[in-house]
Amino acid sequence: MDTDSGQELWFTRRNGEVRGPHPSGLISRFLIIGRLTPEDEVSPDRESWQPIREHPQLIPEELKHADTQEGRERLLQARLREDERLHERRASGGAAAESAERRGLERRRPEPPEVISHRTQRAQWLRRPGNRLDAAMRGPTPWILAASTTLLAVLLFFWATDRDEPPSPPACHLPPAPEVNWSYCRMPGLDLRGVDLSHALLRNTDLLGSRLDGARLLEADLSYADLQRTRLERADLRRARMTGASMQNATLTDARLDEADLSFVNLTGASIEGAALDGAILDRAVWIDGRICATGSVGTCD
Repeated sequence: MDTDSGQELWFTRRNGEVRGPHPSGLISRFLIIGRLTPEDEVSPDRESWQPIREHPQLIPEELKHADTQEGRERLLQARLREDERLHERRASGGAAAESAERRGLERRRPEPPEVISHRTQRAQWLRRPGNRLDAAMRGPTPWILAASTTLLAVLLFFWATDRDEPPSPPACHLPPAPEVNWSYCRMPGLDLRGVDLSHALLRNTDLLGSRLDGARLLEADLSYADLQRTRLERADLRRARMTGASMQNATLTDARLDEADLSFVNLTGASIEGAALDGAILDRAVWIDGRICATGSVGTCD
């Protein structure tokens, strides 16, 4: 069997119950969102069985470093991304066999609460007429309580290791300005055209569908931010940290992304015409056509 192929088929077995066959890509997705574990068994022929962990080509990169703080954040973002992909397939009526398998797996293993809450909030937002934001900015909501706990752990880590004083807590009510801390804030649909957010902290910030045309985001931290459908034409994102950000269908026309860290970013369907990517890190990013960029990609998706 070709172990490099994404189309190889596998049966799964848990507690003696056999299901499948499934393509290897689906096995990896189920591992990310917790519907399978590396200890569950797979077989290409229903005869020889091994734990999934014995087949490294099936283990997604995000799961390999889940024992670190950065890895846990990356895994959470991947869970949300893969849940949306599976949800879109379900909504379009495709992959009936995959849906039946998913229902069987869900009965045995509850989904992570972050995934369930994220899906509910996305659906509510997309149903809103015009996808417009209420007049007032809104701060952290229950769907990011787990993320807030993660932030607290990070702050305690810096304190315990006697590093530089950690940044001030998020302040979602503050207006846009350089170095503002909007991490974990829920702010979809904002009009931020031309604002200066240089060195701003926007980790895990929800900016779905916002307008950031011409905005200055020099060296801003946008790690794991939700930037789906966000408009960033001519935005200055040089040396910005965007690890794991969701940027599906974002518009980045003529944006400056020189030396930005785009590791594990999801750019599926994004518009990048004229965008400057000199020195941009694209390690394991999901490219506009759905390809996974190779480890070590810089400037182009290899």
